[in-house]
Amino acid sequence: MMVVIDFEEGPSPQPDPPHSHPHEQISYVVSGEINLFIGDRTVRLEPGDIFAVPPNVPHGIQLLSKKARLVDTFTPIREDFLEK
Repeated sequence: MMVVIDFEEGPSPQPDPPHSHPHEQISYVVSGEINLFIGDRTVRLEPGDIFAVPPNVPHGIQLLSKKARLVDTFTPIREDFLEK
């Protein structure tokens, strides 16, 4: 499953709370700048960067620019993202 997620109202003074899910995630930063928090690591990312999150690993982001767009890919499908 591939989704486009737009983040707005940045820059954020604090990172989003970490979350985890049973899905493998690979994401591409289309625009904007973010800090990625994954496990005990923090990585600054900008357009063109790609990151991967293994299943069940806590992760989150902090928006560093006014806006950011990510293309997130999940396997298996995120049923919680589907319209009911």
